[in-house]
Amino acid sequence: MKVAISLVISLLGATTAFAQASKAGAYFVRESVIEERLAPSPAGAATNRLYLRQKVEVFELKGGWARVSKYYDGSVEGASGQVARWVLASGLSATLPKEPDQPKVVIDPRISKDAIPKVGQDGLTARDIQILNKGALKFLKSGACSRIELADKSTSKANTYYVNCGGPNLFFTPSDL
Repeated sequence: MKVAISLVISLLGATTAFAQASKAGAYFVRESVIEERLAPSPAGAATNRLYLRQKVEVFELKGGWARVSKYYDGSVEGASGQVARWVLASGLSATLPKEPDQPKVVIDPRISKDAIPKVGQDGLTARDIQILNKGALKFLKSGACSRIELADKSTSKANTYYVNCGGPNLFFTPSDL
């Protein structure tokens, strides 16, 4: 009897989890980062990334994949014919995931309120946020900046971060700290 009850509970749990991505509608990314692909397959070319808590519209589901764009001319992606963007349906949630815990950082009034992103924004980790805070403080202490307007991780330079003090970006790596 206990085995039967456990089996029913397991099946209900699986149905509930699957129901999160079982039909078209609005969903949220529940993973740190998921890749959009040009086909509902791991072999589909990756064309973009979606990040934790980002809202998406699901147009259809196919074999565990969710289409999150309308079909469009593939020539803009270097492909022929019509293409669409697909993500793993398991990376989506019907409810907004909770905001990730934020690391403790040094608060300095010379760093604009929203200059440093939060964990989860654009795939940033707690370690990234700590590095950005240390880099901002270093530039402030050195006199290279009097106020930090923006800080982020570079998308074009590996293991590189930057701050902006109202002029050109100032780049740094963790080893510079």
